[in-house]
Amino acid sequence: MTTYTITIGAAGLAAGAAAVAVAGAVGLGLAGVAALFSRRGGTRRKNKKHQKKTYSRYGREDDDGQDNLKRMMELIRREDVTGCGLRLMCELAAENPRDLIDEEMAILDLVGAPLTPGEDIRGLGALGEYREAKALGLSHGSCGKTYFMCPLNGTQLMETVMGFLP
Repeated sequence: MTTYTITIGAAGLAAGAAAVAVAGAVGLGLAGVAALFSRRGGTRRKNKKHQKKTYSRYGREDDDGQDNLKRMMELIRREDVTGCGLRLMCELAAENPRDLIDEEMAILDLVGAPLTPGEDIRGLGALGEYREAKALGLSHGSCGKTYFMCPLNGTQLMETVMGFLP
């Protein structure tokens, strides 16, 4: 029987730790851009004129999209062990929307409206956590202090996210 020893240097450990740290932020970026392209019909230009809503057979707008969003946000939150996705959401919301690029706006738009004071987040699960982070940013709360486990700031997170986007 042969035994192999694998040695990972400090750089390898740091890269692995960084990948785990930003998993939530990267997940948000990918989901936000995917939703952006989906809304635009796969193009880079916005065309609101041709957007369609889906309706159930009873004439109500389907909740499938909201349920899918909740499930997706649960998956992203599960990978967001350091809270970097939450911090990214918070820091983007704190910025002036005119200064944000399309990808940053797509991340903000992904979760919908921020939580309002007193709104119950129990039924929203992870989606509620990201909406809460968005509300904190909009109120110019301290994103860094709230999401202190994330070692990167919003600019660093967004640079990392952009490296994963097509």
